[in-house]
Amino acid sequence: QLLIGRSSWPERDQGLFVLSGCYGTLGLASGGVADTQLSASSVLDWSTRVWAPSGARLKKEGLPWASSQSDQQQWLQVDLKKEKRITGIITTGSTLSEEKCYVSAYRVLYSNDGKQWSGYKESNSIFQGNNNYGDEVRNNFIPPIVARFVRINPISWYKRIALKLELLVCLDVFCGLNCCTSVHL
Repeated sequence: QLLIGRSSWPERDQGLFVLSGCYGTLGLASGGVADTQLSASSVLDWSTRVWAPSGARLKKEGLPWASSQSDQQQWLQVDLKKEKRITGIITTGSTLSEEKCYVSAYRVLYSNDGKQWSGYKESNSIFQGNNNYGDEVRNNFIPPIVARFVRINPISWYKRIALKLELLVCLDVFCGLNCCTSVHL
């Protein structure tokens, strides 16, 4: 468990943050998530190149996932195979200098059965995405999401919907789904 005290922080930022193995990566970048665990509403198949969900892995060279449609009904889905505590997300755009496209805002949806979906927080929070095709942007989920399925639903983009990502999860195997604790004073 990591405890960061408030004594070294400026007066306006005083607080306490406790976490216990809660910001590990799910394994999209490392290959710990199989291609069969990634799916999408549509896939761009353009000029002999397929922009498949398997390309949506952060730090993976090559094409990202891109949708064939440019509307707000598109999504990229990750099946975690079992309920996990998801604490955040890191995204990039295409990462290709010849294809400078990216998602600039998105919603996060989650489900335990893959049929009934809920938006993150009741108000369907909109997350700030990327403002260029190559830099990583991280968004933390406070409180975390506990679910088996996660969908990223782009709502605005530059040129076309194109995305690479990594999910951040709780890795503390000793405490199951209750491992993350954060307290702000």
